[in-house]
Amino acid sequence: MVGGLALGALSLSACGGTDDTPTAPSPSSTFANAEATGADDLSALINAENAAIYGYGVIGAHLSGSSRDAAMASLSAHRRLRDAWILAAAADGQDIPPAAIAYDLPFEVRDRTTALALATEIETRLRAVYDAAGPIAAEALAKSTARLARLSPTQ
Repeated sequence: MVGGLALGALSLSACGGTDDTPTAPSPSSTFANAEATGADDLSALINAENAAIYGYGVIGAHLSGSSRDAAMASLSAHRRLRDAWILAAAADGQDIPPAAIAYDLPFEVRDRTTALALATEIETRLRAVYDAAGPIAAEALAKSTARLARLSPTQ
C-alpha cells in the first residue's frame, strides 16, 4: 500500500534498545507511569506501535542476514511495548484500540534501500508520538533515538 502510514492521529514509529537486541520498557515501569497518562496518550501509543509492527513486518520481508535480524528484533521490541501499554490501559479500565488490518505506507518498499528508509521513517514518526505522550514514553523515546542513530547512513 502507498500513502501515509498513520498511527491513529499521529504518525508511525518504533522502539528499541541501545544494542543489537532492542528491548521495551518493562510492564512494571509502564504501570508506574500510567496514572499520569491519559486514555488518549495510551491509545495514541498503542496505535503507533500497531502501525510500527506492521511496517517492520514489511521491512523484514525485504532484508536478509543481520539487517533482517535487526528488523525482527525491532519488531519484537515494538510488540512488547505495545503489549505493555495495552496492559496499562486495561488496568486503568480504558478501551483498547484495535489494530488495523493493514496500514498505508508512506512509499512503496521494493528493496533493501527502501526498507531501511521505511525503518528510518518509522523511528522518526514514533519519536514524535513518544515525545507527545510524556513521561510514560521517555524510555521508548530514548531507545528509538538510539535505533534511529544506528539506521543513519554514516553507521
